[in-house]
Amino acid sequence: MVIGMSAAIECIPDVRCEDFYAADTAFQALLARHLDSTAMDWARPRLHRMGRLAAGEVDRLSFDADANPPRLEPYDRRGLRTERIALHPSYERLKELAYGEGIVADFYAPETRRLLGAQVHRVKFALGYLFAQAEQGLYCPICMTDGAARLIEQFGSDALKTDMLSRLTSRPPAYWQGAMFLTERQGGSDVGASDTSAAQAADGTWRLTGDKWFCSNAETDVAMVLARPEGAPAGTRGLALFAMTRQLPDGTVNPWYVMRLKNKLGTRSMPTGEVRLEGAVAHLVGEPGRGFHYMTEMLNLSRLYNAVASIALIRRALWEGASYARARRAFGKAMAEFPMVQDTLVAMALELEAANAMVFETVATLDRYDAGEAAARPLLRILTPLGKLFTGRLAVRCASETVELLGGNGYVEDRVTARLYRDAQVLPVWEGTTNILVLDSFRALAKEGSLDAFVGAMRARTAVWKGEHATALDTAVGALEAGARELLGQEGDGWTVAARHWCDRAARVFEAVLLADAAARGGARERAAAAAFLTRFVTAPGQAPVPSDLKEQFALLV
Repeated sequence: MVIGMSAAIECIPDVRCEDFYAADTAFQALLARHLDSTAMDWARPRLHRMGRLAAGEVDRLSFDADANPPRLEPYDRRGLRTERIALHPSYERLKELAYGEGIVADFYAPETRRLLGAQVHRVKFALGYLFAQAEQGLYCPICMTDGAARLIEQFGSDALKTDMLSRLTSRPPAYWQGAMFLTERQGGSDVGASDTSAAQAADGTWRLTGDKWFCSNAETDVAMVLARPEGAPAGTRGLALFAMTRQLPDGTVNPWYVMRLKNKLGTRSMPTGEVRLEGAVAHLVGEPGRGFHYMTEMLNLSRLYNAVASIALIRRALWEGASYARARRAFGKAMAEFPMVQDTLVAMALELEAANAMVFETVATLDRYDAGEAAARPLLRILTPLGKLFTGRLAVRCASETVELLGGNGYVEDRVTARLYRDAQVLPVWEGTTNILVLDSFRALAKEGSLDAFVGAMRARTAVWKGEHATALDTAVGALEAGARELLGQEGDGWTVAARHWCDRAARVFEAVLLADAAARGGARERAAAAAFLTRFVTAPGQAPVPSDLKEQFALLV
């Protein structure tokens, strides 16, 4: 929705949107397929409000917060010389807006949960999808806060729930933020190499000592930390989970310190640091030997947040590219009239529509799992790493495509496209790189019954798809199953390269199945999207000629 253009330099359009939700009819249709009327009625005004905030004040603040990243400042607290993280006022205001809108708190409120039922995550992530189109940095602390609350709610003691959960699920000014301090210098993705130690004190609390290397949301109020109790075995089996507050009950600062803030490529608004624990007071969460198992709950939720951040970034990139192309004139006509521009934007729109379908199907599976549907777990276990690994790299590609589409105007920092490109690159990195997620996907296929669940979910949908390429789609599902079983039967590690290619193909085929299912129940737009996606990305990837109905596809999809 182009609502403005620079009066001074008309050939360089200044495009603006009033409401990210109102402008996204495809996303509205997706939610209509996922939410019942009660949930939709509750969500709609909140979605419009978030859509307006994200397109307006949040977007403006994000430029300032990105240009003025956090810094460490020395200060004295009760005679103790230490350092604190200084945040730009724009970032502080972003926090007030996001948490004040209940982006975490609302979804822990008993009345909201009763009303939304097994749709609570879908509504929550729909709001996050809109917010993250404007601000990717703060969406990470939002994720960490939700994840910390989830761990304490599921595994924490009654005392921890009383002391911490209520604050993590509050609105400003009483709210707390959460974080996950996991990565260590010597370990990285090898979490079992952690050497942060934990010693129990006489009062039953624990003292943590060690260095955490990459701590996002370093200004947190509560950090979930993995550490190894004295005498515990090596590897992940010996790790315990702890909750550690920034301030102690007497008001003193818990002895953990941010040694340095990371000078990051993107998500500059949010403080990420190196943290040293010097006997920090912490509380055990759950059983000592199951810390890594507990932490995977937060990791998997974070991977879903990462995938939502990815599709949000792709949506913003598409909107910027399409709006600019319609307003920008070159060689005597609008850029959007040129077939190559149309083809680029149609391809991006198809990728977005498919990725949205996959991510929200994963979110729906989480809703079913949390509602007590045990059969949802094996499907959730494969969809979560698969969706994260695929959408993260897709976001990088789409952000780059949009910068190129805008040319030099897309490369300068006074446009959001430059920031989108910088922010996108962390999405394939955070919460497990692609290679780690490939291994996790095949661990789920081999040990948790996820292959049967994954194939079964696709077969249930292809059975009713009678449209174009139905046979080819059914064949693709069969080939995926056969390929996975062959890889699972191999020994050594030579199969891993083929496994990575399998994961890419699996994501594509699953997306195609979901689009075909939407087409079977939808209108012209859904049918056009399914047919075009099947042709371009599944049945003849990289070989399909430019479709004869490109202009019609452009009008429907972009």
